[in-house]
Amino acid sequence: MRKFLCAGMLLLSLSAWAQSAPPPVGVMFVDGKGHWDPLNQAEATSLLRPEVIKKLSYEQRQDLLHEPERLLACSRVREIFSTPRLLLLPPQREGRILGIYFDLESKVRETLLADADLSPQEGREQLLQLAQKKYGPHSVAVLANPQSHRYHLRHASHVDTSGGLLEIPSSYQAEAQGYTACEICFEAVNRPVDQDELERSLGQQLARQVESEFRLSQDPVLIERVQRVGRRLLTGNQLANNYRFIVLESDKINAFAVPTGPLYVTTALLNVVESEDELSGVMGHELAHSELHHGRRQYEQAQQWSWLSLLAGIATRNAWLYNATQMFGSMLTRGYSRDFELEADRQGVWYSYGAGYRADHFKLTLQKFLDLEKKRGTGGFTWLRTHPGSEQRLQEINDILGRVEPLRLLLEEIEPVDAGLAGHLQRKGSQFLEDPQEVVRFYAAYRQLNFSSVSPGQ
Repeated sequence: MRKFLCAGMLLLSLSAWAQSAPPPVGVMFVDGKGHWDPLNQAEATSLLRPEVIKKLSYEQRQDLLHEPERLLACSRVREIFSTPRLLLLPPQREGRILGIYFDLESKVRETLLADADLSPQEGREQLLQLAQKKYGPHSVAVLANPQSHRYHLRHASHVDTSGGLLEIPSSYQAEAQGYTACEICFEAVNRPVDQDELERSLGQQLARQVESEFRLSQDPVLIERVQRVGRRLLTGNQLANNYRFIVLESDKINAFAVPTGPLYVTTALLNVVESEDELSGVMGHELAHSELHHGRRQYEQAQQWSWLSLLAGIATRNAWLYNATQMFGSMLTRGYSRDFELEADRQGVWYSYGAGYRADHFKLTLQKFLDLEKKRGTGGFTWLRTHPGSEQRLQEINDILGRVEPLRLLLEEIEPVDAGLAGHLQRKGSQFLEDPQEVVRFYAAYRQLNFSSVSPGQ
């Protein structure tokens, strides 16, 4: 349950106090999940620059409402918000008021904690005063390198301060002069392009490994069957058409995708599924693993490495490819974590619906696999071994199927008003199928910010 202080009363009392302390700190009330809902905050839209907001991509718009902390790390965030400083105020936590302060020019981020035993209003007023008094109206200066055209925080240990650097009053002014942020000092919203390049390199290397160990089917009927379902899944869900769909000659019932594709289906699996509806569920599930970057995310969790440390140099790149290839090779036989499998189930079911297939047939496919496993034993059932194939999973699939219809009806309502938003929500189906009411809340907040019928910038 969200527990918000009456935004109108707080802003009224704070505005009177802030008149003597320029410039004021903007306030965003977020819930326990970090979501910002402008419906629960008076004058929320005054925090934003409407002419810039209209140019945001749908991904950035979702970040604004669902993960404002992520958007606040963006190098262009100062253009988005009308105030140079913001204070995120979540609900009361363990009896104390917590705030997260952002200086949008200096990129300073700090957690502030109010004194114990204060009321919610008193605690939030104290945090706002702390933010105002501690940092004042002046931004933190940055050091700019005229040779690399990068700017850094002054205290960064990796910066050579022996000479040649320029001190500029703020990062905003540095960017106005053509400098870009150091990615070590300032975390960007979007992953560096090199991360995607590494993931593609890994996919290519794994694909070569797979295709050297298995014989590719030459059966034109089977090939066309798999490619037809694959193309329809991509087109129906507005996904990038950069996948290859390949049939492997194997007596093991299996399907899997390497990072960024290709997606492989065995001849044994094709002999079991009887319709394209059934096949779409399995392929949609594997496509979801790739689209949701489960391979990379599971590797990051296992290694507890950050992408920036992995991208430190050529030696790191080679080490990453070697280590990741070894891990993914074994992952294809062990499978993903349960959370990733359930997320792929949700997204895979939604992909089937988006492509016009009967997504409920995925449940029939799982039941068929389970029945065959009971009859034959585990031998030959690689897909079940790498995926949690249990009665509990069937119940979870039933639950997911029950959530699809309300989301589909809402997208039909959104499509004529904002086709781009409808497409974005469809691609993000797994997030909203986890909580069907979340898409309703998101759309209400989205309309509050007058995003409808506006084409976002890319």
